[in-house]
Amino acid sequence: MANLNEKMADYFSEHQTVLVNELLPHTLDQLGIDYTEKDLNYHFDMLRRLLDRVAKSLLRTDEETTAAEIGYDSDNYFYQKGVLLKQTIDVLSVFRLSLLKHMRTTDLVKVGKVEEGFLVSEQIVYAFDAAIRATTDNYNKTKEKEHAEMEKHLNAISTPVVLINHHQAVLPLVGEFSQDRFEVVMDQTLHKVKEHSLHILFIDFSGIADFDTIFINDLFNLTRTIELLGTRTVLTGIRTEMAMAAIQAGMNFDQLETYSDLRQALESINQGD
Repeated sequence: MANLNEKMADYFSEHQTVLVNELLPHTLDQLGIDYTEKDLNYHFDMLRRLLDRVAKSLLRTDEETTAAEIGYDSDNYFYQKGVLLKQTIDVLSVFRLSLLKHMRTTDLVKVGKVEEGFLVSEQIVYAFDAAIRATTDNYNKTKEKEHAEMEKHLNAISTPVVLINHHQAVLPLVGEFSQDRFEVVMDQTLHKVKEHSLHILFIDFSGIADFDTIFINDLFNLTRTIELLGTRTVLTGIRTEMAMAAIQAGMNFDQLETYSDLRQALESINQGD
């Protein structure tokens, strides 16, 4: 004789469409969500699939349920429309509560043992929690991927080497620098130095928002590499606190050519031209 888990799994499998048709409009109305017909159809399809996974979870272990869960909005339909993660989770939470309330009205629960009813409810809650965790994880991964792609794009365009003439250029450093951003800047700078056979590269720090000893050390390594290519490096706009941090890090400013600002450096170096 089938136990309550098996009976409820069959019930969910057989009544997916009826359950979603009955509970979804109430869920969205309760949350006060305005939805288009397309949105409603998408919710319907996703909840029907979720109920299929919930039904299967009643016959699986928790580990198997977690491993099989793909999450809600797996195609990023609502994500691409700018819907907040909280709203998606709210839909799952309210729908789950409505589903549990609906279960109390079924003959299956009424004739089942109390302990069986609790076990089924716990399994359903776990299945929905697995969906919520997977949904959150998918959302965060998508956000992180977009952020990384945007940062990569900004890194590629935010710190250009600007040509002053055929043999001189300036590298204006602006904002904050992560390790990844500095590596992009270094690659771009070395490429420009070689491409244009630069005689002098001015590196201007007046737009730097923040820095640390790692950034300063990377900078010194960049200047050494540029000079090995035969290009003279001139540092401008270095603030007092930056110079002090470099000295504390054991870096010798005597080996570097520095000016208080870019204009002074250009006038001093090019006055004889």
